[in-house]
Amino acid sequence: MNASKEAYCSKWIINPAIDLLFCCGGAVWILFAVHYLVVGPNSTNMTAQLLLTIAALGTIFFSETHTIASMVRLYGEKRFESGFTLYTRVIPLCLSPLCLVACTNSQVPPLLAKVYLLIVSQHFTKQTYGIVLLYCLKRKFQMDAWDKHLLAGLMQATMVFAIVRQLTYRSWSGEQFLGQKIPFWGPLPEWIFFLCAFWLTTAAILFCSRMLLRFYTKRESFPLPATILTATGVAIFVVGSDLSGTLWTYVPAFFHGSQYLTVTTSVYLKDQGIRSSSASTSSLLLEKGALKYFGFLLLAGIAVFAGIPHILQQFRFDYAMALTAVFTTVQFHHVLVDHAIWRMKNKDTRDLLIA
Repeated sequence: MNASKEAYCSKWIINPAIDLLFCCGGAVWILFAVHYLVVGPNSTNMTAQLLLTIAALGTIFFSETHTIASMVRLYGEKRFESGFTLYTRVIPLCLSPLCLVACTNSQVPPLLAKVYLLIVSQHFTKQTYGIVLLYCLKRKFQMDAWDKHLLAGLMQATMVFAIVRQLTYRSWSGEQFLGQKIPFWGPLPEWIFFLCAFWLTTAAILFCSRMLLRFYTKRESFPLPATILTATGVAIFVVGSDLSGTLWTYVPAFFHGSQYLTVTTSVYLKDQGIRSSSASTSSLLLEKGALKYFGFLLLAGIAVFAGIPHILQQFRFDYAMALTAVFTTVQFHHVLVDHAIWRMKNKDTRDLLIA
């Protein structure tokens, strides 16, 4: 591979097609467009069933495996053997009794499911923010402190908007999740929601104005994948209720989960020495080392999220309660771990991400 080709590949996490489809949100918008505009959101024909099957497979191959990928990094890399006891031992030990209580007390699983639904926006927007910065670093688009504050402000405004909307309107609270009836915690005064909407609008205008100013004064373009990713990261939380149901059929798997796997796969291949200086990451996805990695994530995901609840069911625990208990407590651990293992200030992590 010549130097120019290597430089081109380094601008992407895997390659242009995979990044745009599975990291920046392309697959979500394609599936959504087909489902909503072509098939119809309320259709039950064969095409609609096929799309729902794709969404279910996405949950297995992307959503469940992306959580396992964070565990593989935490427990599998030597750099986390010291100084991370809080995440490797203390938090799991604290969450285990909570999981057991949720398996035995029917009032607990709905509460855990509610908490999970509330923290989703924080988890998703935080990951989006980090990957946007990663694309800027790869494209040598220097984000100064002011730029980062504006981007972070936009993501935070999006997060707060999504949370407050759930706490203001019963229709946005959700009714069922993982077989649990979701409680409505609210309503908050409606003026708080409108204030959050104003904050979000202002944050979006300020960030867009800043990027336009840099383009017109310095001819510096905000990177294309970062632009698409930012727009998607905000849009999934602000679309109206008539669009949200269909869109969120695909968001967890084909935006957040696949996004995380895109990054962790690249990091894994580099960290294990599978990727060499003469080969792009995308050319190695079908080699033995990568396939073993994918296979382990898939089997472990099935074992944790399907196997454990089924085992608990054999001991006369309610399956829906066990599934909710396992899913939510594992996700709580995953959310906390992500804040610790993906710090760009850590040189080893930054080098693996940027290379």
